[in-house]
Parts: sequence; C-alpha cells; structure tokens
Amino acid sequence: MKASPASQARGGALLAIHLLFLMAWGFAGIGKVVSGYPAWVGDTFGKTLLAKFPGLTLSYGSLASALAACAPLDGGFLGRRAPTKLTWMLVWSLFVLVQPSSGLWLTSESTGGTQMSAFFAGTLVSLHFGGGASAPANAPR
Repeated sequence: MKASPASQARGGALLAIHLLFLMAWGFAGIGKVVSGYPAWVGDTFGKTLLAKFPGLTLSYGSLASALAACAPLDGGFLGRRAPTKLTWMLVWSLFVLVQPSSGLWLTSESTGGTQMSAFFAGTLVSLHFGGGASAPANAPR
C-alpha cells in the first residue's frame, strides 16, 4: 500500500517538528549540563520565584530533552501509528515554556517575553498539527 502525497507531506512535517525540538531541547539540555546554569538567571530573575528554584527549570528542560530524544524513535512520523511521544514532548514543552516566559514578563523583559510567547505559540501549533489536541477532553472515544 503506497502512501498518498498528503500523507508523505504530513510525515515529513512531523519529522521536521521532531528534529526542531530535538535540536532546541538537546542543545539547551547539553549546554546546561556541560556549563551549568547560566549566570544571567540570577541577574534577570533575582527578585522572582524563578531565581529561588533554578534547578526546577533545569530538571524540566532535562526531561524535555529526554522526551525529544525518544520521540522520533516510535516512528510516529511514518504514519503507521499515532505520534504519542511527540505529543507528550510537545505538551511538556508547553509547561517548560510557561516558567521562563512568565518570569520574563514579570521582570519587564518584554522582548524576551514576546520571544518565549512566540515559541509557546509555535509549540501549540505543532501540537495541533501532530494531532495531540484534536479532540476535546470530554469527547467520546
């Protein structure tokens, strides 16, 4: 059975989403593990709750990195099965992005807050495209 061009295009787009988040979370996770938590966090978030628990963001990001590394392995982009790991990685990414985004807005870093909000929006669009948010939670299955 040959896949339709639309199915192949969707698979290619899902693979691109996998690779994008693998790079984003992978480089972020590797950078934090190799060189530690960035020094600017204390300066930027010094008066907020984020500065009191910097390891929390690190652990959230590390889990996002692990999910991003595992997500392509289930082959959801091939169309033979639902991209479940991709869906969970994208949902977790939304939660990870809420923390620094809210901190940037709280500290009046409007440029950084806007950039994080745009990344959040792109993640949400990716989640919808992947089918992870296609049905209401109370819809019959």
